[in-house]
Formats: sequence, C-alpha cells, structure tokens
Amino acid sequence: MRKFMVHPVLFLSLIASMLFVTSCEGDEEIIEADLIGTWDIGDPLVDLKVEGISMLQFLKITLQMSDQDAQAMVDDFTSEFSDIGGGTITFNEDYSYQMVKGDLEENGAWELEGNKLYLTITGELQDDDPLLIESLNSTSAIIAWEEEEEVDVNEDGTNDITVTISIELNLSKQ
Repeated sequence: MRKFMVHPVLFLSLIASMLFVTSCEGDEEIIEADLIGTWDIGDPLVDLKVEGISMLQFLKITLQMSDQDAQAMVDDFTSEFSDIGGGTITFNEDYSYQMVKGDLEENGAWELEGNKLYLTITGELQDDDPLLIESLNSTSAIIAWEEEEEVDVNEDGTNDITVTISIELNLSKQ
C-alpha cells in the first residue's frame, strides 16, 4: 500500500491560505462612495451593561433591586438616548456633512478610516472616539458607538456604577 506524502512547505502554504480566506470572510469592505448621499436615521438600539452583564440583571442581582425598580431605572436611563434617532444626515463628496432633525441642524466634516467614521462639527475639535460602521452598502448602514458613564443608582453618591452604553443606529438611504 502506497502512502500519500505532501511536501511540508506545500502543506503549510495550503493551511495558511485557508486561514487567510476564512479570516477575510467576515470582514466587509467599507466603500466610501456608498456613504455619499442622504440617509434617514432610524431609532437607536441601546444596550446597557455593567461589569459584562445587562444593567437590568446587575441592578436586580447585585444591588437587590426589585424587578419594577430595576426596569424603571433602565427605562429612564435608556430614554436619555431616544432622541438620537430620527432626522437625516447627508454625506457630501467634499467631506462635509449636514444632519437635520426638526428645527435642529448640524454641519461639519467627515472622515472615513477603514470602518471608523469621524464627524467634526464645524468650529469644534475632532472627537477622538469615532463611530464604527458595522455594515454599509448603497442602501443601508449600521453605525455604532460605545461609551461609559457613571450612574448614581441611589441619587446620593453612595452607589456609583460604570455603565457601558452601546448604541446602534440603522440608516437607510433616501
């Protein structure tokens, strides 16, 4: 019976090629031209976490809050972000943008580096925390960002917790 032998270098090259192909499958290329145009901004999806678990679970388990009190606190905190959605944002070819929501209007410049989108409001310094483009094509986009905020759960300063806030916006091109 004859054994099939593969040259070690050829075998390692084959494995490396397979790993490269599978590692690239999940990475969607962000094409700047797809961003150009006017987008409707959807309602925000807000996720709150404390020490890696949902804020609701943290309040109920760790701080022993009742279901009703914990849910009320989460709802109150989440409502602070509800006004983020709505309106439109227009990305122009000259790297300027305009965001309009009701009577409010914001103008500035945009810059794209890979999947990082930097927005700089006219007359202000560029924010070092970019938005992340999770997906983008010619008709839809998902843009997200994350921040941390100190929250006083007792309103007396004795129980400050750090909440990680993840916000995701769905955009649809007009």
